[in-house]
Amino acid sequence: MGISKEEAVKALQTRDKLYVAYAQATKLPYVTCDEETFNDQAWIFATEEEIKEFGKKCLEDKILLMGMRYEKKDFPRLYGTFYAIGVNSVVWTEGEEKIEIELSDIAKQADMSKVEESKRPLFNPSLQLSGIYFMQELRRPVKKEERKNMREMEEEVLANIVKSSFLVAMATDENDPKKVNIPYLKTKDDKILQPVFTDVMEFEKFAKGKKMRVAKVPFAKLLDLMIEQAHAYVINPQGFNLVLDREQLKRIAGIINK
Repeated sequence: MGISKEEAVKALQTRDKLYVAYAQATKLPYVTCDEETFNDQAWIFATEEEIKEFGKKCLEDKILLMGMRYEKKDFPRLYGTFYAIGVNSVVWTEGEEKIEIELSDIAKQADMSKVEESKRPLFNPSLQLSGIYFMQELRRPVKKEERKNMREMEEEVLANIVKSSFLVAMATDENDPKKVNIPYLKTKDDKILQPVFTDVMEFEKFAKGKKMRVAKVPFAKLLDLMIEQAHAYVINPQGFNLVLDREQLKRIAGIINK
């Protein structure tokens, strides 16, 4: 007799701590698609030993994971992250037992329907989810021909990019409040990347401790907003970290015009 659904839900809501599998490829929760239910699953474990064992098994398929410990006070943020990246179920592992639980049975999603649209925080769960699947496979250290479903996953990411709006970061100049600086990142070979974000959670990871504001813009306007010295945009630099240069943006923009 395994864990009951009620026991699993209670554990996921009330334990002192949980261990969540994160993908090194995306710095986000590791996500799998169940072959029978097609649920998009995150993986949570009762103990550090159990998540290490899971990591060893995944390593056999060249899937590189890391374990993140969450204290009880951080559970709302964790489940909020799952909603933001499009996860709809959780696989709970305790000892020899594991059970899949719908995310909505563990934590309710914040209802934004009554918030004025212009004031709603931006979320792009479909883009986050397709980006996660694509990058988890693209960055798996195997031969190119061993990667699975890359064409389909890439097409899904591109389709979601075209449909999405993004947050473009701006920093105000302390000496001249009217002046706006656009933050950027540099690659190892000194190429400048301009960061954009799929949602408020990704923006907050980047802006931590910095005075910044954002503009919400549709994909079609991104090319116009790229700073002159930028080689490319980087979507979610502290998440799945997808780099798109000017030529790639123009090609993707061509999808809109077809």
